[in-house]
Amino acid sequence: MTGNLGNRLKIAADYFRHETVLHGGPVEITLESTAKCNLYCPMCPRHIYTFDNENMDLDLYKKIIQDCREYVEFVWPYGIGEPMIHPNIFEMIRISRDAGIRTGMSTNATLLDEKRADQLLECGLDYVILAFDGATKETYERYRTGAVFEKTRGNILGFLDKKLDRKSKMYVVLQMVLLKDNISETEAYKQLWSIPGVDEIRFKRDEIQIDGSKIPGEEFRKQRHNPCHLLWRGPLYVRYDGQAYPCCYMYDEPPIGNLKTQTVMEVWNSEEMVKLREAHITGDLSAYPLCQTCQAARPSLPAFYGSLALNSLAVRKAVPAVEKLARLYNIGIFERNGR
Repeated sequence: MTGNLGNRLKIAADYFRHETVLHGGPVEITLESTAKCNLYCPMCPRHIYTFDNENMDLDLYKKIIQDCREYVEFVWPYGIGEPMIHPNIFEMIRISRDAGIRTGMSTNATLLDEKRADQLLECGLDYVILAFDGATKETYERYRTGAVFEKTRGNILGFLDKKLDRKSKMYVVLQMVLLKDNISETEAYKQLWSIPGVDEIRFKRDEIQIDGSKIPGEEFRKQRHNPCHLLWRGPLYVRYDGQAYPCCYMYDEPPIGNLKTQTVMEVWNSEEMVKLREAHITGDLSAYPLCQTCQAARPSLPAFYGSLALNSLAVRKAVPAVEKLARLYNIGIFERNGR
């Protein structure tokens, strides 16, 4: 469970040499367990794209896990939907764990009742993000449309009590995406969730940037200084039906393959994936407008190479702390415009 250092070293070498046909497989993979969601939040990509309301077949999930178990060390069994809607989500997590792969997911916690809390703690999940986007009832319910502040908070508190009772090692992150009407609530949010059982409080930069929700004047990054690390490290994004994409930000683009009929490595080094890597290396992204304006985090070269020295779970645990250091002390962990 320490991860595949040899695979990560191959990725580092391929990235350093600007190789586009890679010798290493993705460190992480996202398997969209479901595209269904019980909420309709104003900052969600559902306001930009139309998504199918379907679940991933359990047999397809098993096939993909068995195929990539030699190099993937972290799987996200969720995507655009709410993972707890899938009737087999806990079995999916167990399948990943039995294959020796760490697992993590993000949930809005609205369905995290007592029964599901027990199942979540029993299935072997390593890392969970509880998405709670506001410190007050008014703000939270504005951004989590369809949810009730008191009910969701009660679900989370009940889950945390169970985690503590069981002495579970699951890493729990309480996360607030920074938006126009909640950015003033960061201190209140810290007070709300600085409680036993919460391992980290994370304030995440808004990567979707939807009008009406985004922070006015938020910098819209255009200039890219290095090839996108996601194209070498992952996570590769796999839709519920097996269609694969370079990353979750390119969901509305043509797929680069389908894991119903192909292996992960065949897709990882497909013609379209190789072309995309070549475009990032040359800096000519004219054929990829989404890459030009992508809001995803862009680690500096030292940060990227440093992340490959650690297993993926350790990297995930470090992300909120690294973001905090970069924000408070202006440490060069991420790319900056003009540099």
